[in-house]
Amino acid sequence: MNRTNKYVSRGVWFFAFLTLSILVTIYAVQTDMTVLFFVCVIAAIILSLGLLILLMQANKALEASEQEIMLMKQRENAHLQHEQQTSNINWQHQEVFRIDEMLAKIIPAAGTHFDSVAAFTEKVLQNIAKELNIVQGLVFILNDSDQLFHLSGEYAYYSENHPRSFPLGETLSGQAAKNQKLLNLKDIPEGYVTVISGLGKSTPRHLIIAPIIHNDVTVGVIELASFKPFGENEELLVQKINESMANLLNELRS
Repeated sequence: MNRTNKYVSRGVWFFAFLTLSILVTIYAVQTDMTVLFFVCVIAAIILSLGLLILLMQANKALEASEQEIMLMKQRENAHLQHEQQTSNINWQHQEVFRIDEMLAKIIPAAGTHFDSVAAFTEKVLQNIAKELNIVQGLVFILNDSDQLFHLSGEYAYYSENHPRSFPLGETLSGQAAKNQKLLNLKDIPEGYVTVISGLGKSTPRHLIIAPIIHNDVTVGVIELASFKPFGENEELLVQKINESMANLLNELRS
């Protein structure tokens, strides 16, 4: 910016002298002063060339300033992106640590004895309810003999009909088991899940259905219902829960 001001100042002086030379040249023509005329013409030419050179230098200085400003903006943007990436990494680490803490509270400690698979799955559902505020939960386990998923554990389940067993690929739970992918349903139909309390009956509108996979085979399915939406962190936590459950279920069933 200082260089640009310097060139502007010089340009003003050059232009002033050039204007003066032209005026004196006109005066010399009118008064027939030949020597003064030639002197003024030469001075005007020199000043014109000087002004042209000055304009070229000013243009180069302006381009250099623009490039410098652009580089400064690029460095600033790179710095901001680096800070954002660092912030995202720190946030992700915090979320991972938080999920690990919750997982430790949900999955029973190693060596904990359970009389049956049902006792284990119901304990896990109770722990999930404390951490995720779910209002209802079900766990279905694959029966090797008939290849059907049978109810193994439940939490706050209410219905006039007992949850029926299903094969791979049937119902939403069977489809999740077949595709081996978590389903996060954010607007389930009225009456699909019913919760009863002292305030009466109500229907949660959010449901997660996630397969429990061991050695690439779906061995169970977990269903979790809530009045609040399940976000990405909840999805990740459920997947971590299912990974831990798969290993422990394999030990209980063997």
